[in-house]
Amino acid sequence: MGLSLDDFCSMTPHEFYLTQRAWHRTHVEQPWEQTRLLACSMLQPWSKKKLRPEDVMRFAWDEKKTASAHPAHREQSTRQRFDEIKKRCGG
Repeated sequence: MGLSLDDFCSMTPHEFYLTQRAWHRTHVEQPWEQTRLLACSMLQPWSKKKLRPEDVMRFAWDEKKTASAHPAHREQSTRQRFDEIKKRCGG
């Protein structure tokens, strides 16, 4: 990651985690995301359906992103808000 020993020793574990995560995103994930997008663009003219980059290649970090934005959690929150508004309006 290019840290000096002094920089490393002065970091808290959380700071190191954030630094490592940023490095991983920049040096590992982004180049693969670009590759996937190029592959999708190259395959699209020969596909009968509209391709998404995730249809061409799936990565481990895609699953983490979808798990963190789980739709059931949002549905429950939206449903609760809808019920509250309905009660306020007398419905």
